Amino acid sequence: MPFPSAPFLDFPSDAAATVHFRSRSFLAHRGERPSALWLIEEGWASGYKLLRDGRRHISRFYMPGDLCDPSWLAADGVDQLVVSITPIKAIPLDRMRIEARLHSDPAFSGRLALEGFARLRAQSEWLVTLGCKSATERLSQLICELFCRLAANGRVEDDRCDFPLSQQDMADFTGMTPVHVCRTLKELKEHQLIELRRRRLRILDFDRLAKLCGFEHAYLAGETCQSPPLAAAA
Repeated sequence: MPFPSAPFLDFPSDAAATVHFRSRSFLAHRGERPSALWLIEEGWASGYKLLRDGRRHISRFYMPGDLCDPSWLAADGVDQLVVSITPIKAIPLDRMRIEARLHSDPAFSGRLALEGFARLRAQSEWLVTLGCKSATERLSQLICELFCRLAANGRVEDDRCDFPLSQQDMADFTGMTPVHVCRTLKELKEHQLIELRRRRLRILDFDRLAKLCGFEHAYLAGETCQSPPLAAAA
């Protein structure tokens, strides 16, 4: 079952209360205490921090099937801005009802805790990636990871998926410059590993791309299906 919506599939929600966000809209402002968590049905968003000089670091991309954001339950306020990359359709899940269920339903609490640990594993993987891997490896890792997450949510067809990220988005996640991202993407295309056209991604040889960056999907075990990404997409 895809992460992180699994514990919330049986959570009472009002489908009529579905909220639509335009692209570049705020889902959360830093410091606020949201009254609801967003279960994203359609669209992409990013969570990031801005430095005083305007530099941005993206720490998380939210996609269909993701919950934005379980960490809000453990904090007095949001620590990162969350902004939509594309138009978004999301279901609000009442925070007070979630917190009440955490106290009354051990199984629900356990599943949510395990998913929190899975996110920590993913963050640890990215600490290694950002600290040790080359630009090509970083970008390949990002592509492999997002592809796997989309495949787990049934969003990959014929090895293709939506990929609305700009070169600036990818740069701000991987610690690269947009120019470097552009050059690296060109290299991946020239080596016939990927195609990227009109905000659609096709991975031509997943095994070769994963080998290039040392990607192992085991660290996403809490976020995606256990099966290999291309099998999950079939």
